[in-house]
Amino acid sequence: MSRPVIMAIVCVVCALNIMALAVNLPLPSRAAVGGMNYEQLINDPDFTRAVKSIAAACPVNVNIGKLRC
Repeated sequence: MSRPVIMAIVCVVCALNIMALAVNLPLPSRAAVGGMNYEQLINDPDFTRAVKSIAAACPVNVNIGKLRC
């Protein structure tokens, strides 16, 4: 293959990687329950106990860090 063809292929693959990265970037959580923000929810023992009890009942895919409920 000629050098311009290889460079074109590299550019296309790079562009596809950038698009895949942009699609897969998680958005930050905007949690607001009972008027509490994220930090307050994390420090609330009732909320953390409830989340843990729900998560305990769901199978976890450890490889991708997702719950299936």
